[in-house]
Parts: sequence; structure tokens; C-alpha cells
Amino acid sequence: MLHLVMTIIVGLLTQPTDPLQTGPQGGANTPPQQSDRVPLEGEHFISNEVGITMTLPKGSIITSQKTGPSPFFVIRDGSRTPAWSLRLESVPSSDPTAEAMIRRMMLSGDKKDSTIEILREQSLTINGEPAYLAWVRERLEDGQNVVFGWIVLPQGRLMGQLHYLVGTVITIPDRYPLVQPELEAAMGKIQLRGPEKAGELAYREAENAKTFLAGLSEETLKASTNHRTCRRIYRPGQDGEPDEEIAYSVFSIEAAPMGTLQPGSFSELYRHDEQEEGLLVKVHSRIVVDADREIYIDMLGQYWLAWDLSHEAWTAFVTRRQRAATRTEKEYGFRTKQTLGDPRSRIVVIKQDDEINLRQPYECVTPSPWMPRALTWTLGMFLPREEPLSMSYAFFDHRQSDPQIGTRRDDWTPSGSTANQWLLQTWMDDAGLPTKGVYGIDGLLRQNNPDGVIVETTTPDRIELIWNQAGLKTS
Repeated sequence: MLHLVMTIIVGLLTQPTDPLQTGPQGGANTPPQQSDRVPLEGEHFISNEVGITMTLPKGSIITSQKTGPSPFFVIRDGSRTPAWSLRLESVPSSDPTAEAMIRRMMLSGDKKDSTIEILREQSLTINGEPAYLAWVRERLEDGQNVVFGWIVLPQGRLMGQLHYLVGTVITIPDRYPLVQPELEAAMGKIQLRGPEKAGELAYREAENAKTFLAGLSEETLKASTNHRTCRRIYRPGQDGEPDEEIAYSVFSIEAAPMGTLQPGSFSELYRHDEQEEGLLVKVHSRIVVDADREIYIDMLGQYWLAWDLSHEAWTAFVTRRQRAATRTEKEYGFRTKQTLGDPRSRIVVIKQDDEINLRQPYECVTPSPWMPRALTWTLGMFLPREEPLSMSYAFFDHRQSDPQIGTRRDDWTPSGSTANQWLLQTWMDDAGLPTKGVYGIDGLLRQNNPDGVIVETTTPDRIELIWNQAGLKTS
């Protein structure tokens, strides 16, 4: 249960990391090159495995994906009645040109010339490569008509085999006049992203992350203490339906000794190391599992970080409640200091379920650059507001049942709409669609997740009012 809750919270409350979790010359204030800048409009899709970067129409969502051999993504517009679906994949083929590949796909299977009507076809150049685009209307066996669109772009040879990027669109004839120009505009600006390009960007962004972390001072961290906000997590209703309340969270930052992580402990009983003061981020969350059966999940996560970022510790307690019945899982973790005797910092995590007498330890060497867990919750409060910044780094990832290390890419730019507001876009594993968080002077204002869920900063009174109206329990 613990990893499931962490996954939910990761995707809901922060730029997806943490149990609320997400070039050589470059520095923390080095803006990315213009070709790599994330546009403010539309959804910026990235995939190293498929090998492209592109800007999709605003509101697009990923419905399925596959990694590993033969990777692909299926994306559609986010409306209740989707107007289009787009499959993106990298395909090995012996076809000599992009045009030849499209013409073969037009007549694949049992299709006959009489069932295919070519609506539009065009050769074009993308990134200097001879691509080809075509739209056809096809009559299915049941007599209905659908419209297929293809764009094919050569990606070069991998292990001697020619590969093509293939984008396949499905829509219906009535929607075609609107869908065709919108998706052609998106597909016509595809940028290829091979291993060499991705590695170059990752290196530069990792150096930016190191420079940013090295520049964080105790004074800067202490300036964020006494911060407290309440966040509402919901899925907006469509066509006049009410919003779906998913969770709420109370989020606070303070200065505290490390011993505070142990609930019910007394400061006079702290060991010497537990008396060290640092940054403490607390997250209290309640997630709706089944309102009709009164099933909720409560989480208390506490994330402590030394002022010099050299070491950290955390605890997470997740309780499943169904009326009076409860079950709690616990997680304890820490990152050790680097010392002359032990120059490799380590991450140690212990998961514990007392009800079934389960205790699972995990340990790994800390990768570099590493984003401390407390900072993954608070990152937008510390990023510079003088120039844009792109960073890549490792973080502690709860998306799998066993804790593991993940990678995260952040792009920090002015929001472009309101003064003193900045946009933090985050990609997990440098792939897919980003989470978009807008930050004001005092922290997060609103976050849009790729699955359509919204996180917004509000007040406890408003949370209570909304949850009461929805028949939900806040305590």
C-alpha cells in the first residue's frame, strides 16, 4: 500500500517526485539554447526511446505507452469525446524512403484501392530530412468511415537497420477539417532526439543541477521556514458535472532538529546527532479511496535536510482507514554524509508493516547530482528568478513497489502571462508530457498534471467547505 500511496502523491502534489514526489560550460544561470526551450503553449512531449521532441496541441494526454524494445506512446486530446488519437513509435523498416513506407501502410492488411480515398499527401523536409505526410479516408467492413493520417521521418540506422519515426493519427471525417491543420502543425516541427543529443543535454542539465545545489546557502533555506499552505487536488468536472475531489494536503516548512522525525519523542531524549537542526518539510495528506464505503488514506511525510545539504533523513507513515479500522505502513530513510573513511554517500531505506511483521531494507550508493527529498517538495521556492534554468538529476522514486532511483528533468521559465510568476515543467525519466506548476512569490499557485488532475493552493476553510458539500470526511 505504501508505494501505491507514494505514487499517487508523487503524481498529485509536486512536480512528480518524492512521497509527494518527482553542458560543460553551463551554470545554474545559463539559459538553455533557444532550440531546447520549452514553449509556454501546448504540451511539450519528450522521448529518448522513440527519439523525438515535439509540441502537441494544448490539453493532450498520454493514454498508453511501452518502453524497452519497440517503444511507443499513444496520445489523444483530453476532451471527454476525443477528436483524435496519435501513436508515436520508432519502426525498423527496409523501405528505402518515407514515401514508400507510407504507401505500403496505406495498403496493408486486406485493404483494397476501392476502400481508400487519399485526402492529402505531401513531401516535406524536417530537420533536413525528407519526410512524407499523408491523410486517407478508409471505409471499414461495417460501412463506417475513418480517417488515418501518417507522418514518416527517417531516423538513420541503428545496428545496420534503417529506422523511421512513424506518427499515426486516427480521427473521423467530421473532425478531419479541424484535426488535420492542428496536428500537421505539431508534426511538422518534430525534432529528432537521438542518444548523442539526449546525452549532451543531460550532461549540461546535470551540471546546472550541481551548480544550483552548490549555491544554496543556509540563509536561503532558513528564509523559507514558517511557510504553511493547503493544497486541493481534484479533477475538473466536464459538461456541467461537479469536480472530483481526489485529495488535499497541508504543507509546511520549518527549522527543526532531526529528532523531530520520530513522532512522540522528547527533545531532551534526543541523541547527539538527533539534536542537529536543519530544514524540515512536513506533508499531511488525505486521499479519497472510496467515499461511499468511507475508505481514506492518510499520510504524514516528514523530510529533514541538513543546512549544508550533506545528509538527510525522512519518515513516512501511511494509514488506510475504513471507519474505525486502520492499518499503517511505515518508511524510514536516510542519506549518509561523505567522509574520508566512507567517501561514497549511501541511501538506506527501511519499509515496515507491523501487522504482517514485515521489515524490508534497501540500500544504494547516492548518484550525482542528487536532489534531496525535502527540496523536491520545495524546489520552486528556491530556483533563481533572473534567468531560465534547465536541470536533470536523480531522486528517490516511489513509482515501483520497491524503492529505487529515478531521473527527473526540470525546466524553469517565466510564466509569460503574469509578472513575478514562473513556470516549472517536470518530466519523469526525461520522457512523456510534463507536469506544469506555476509559482508566485510565496510558492506554488497551481499545478496541471498530464492526466488532467489539478493541484491548487487554497485555504483550509475552502477545503472543508468543498469536501463537506461533496459528502467527504476531512478527519
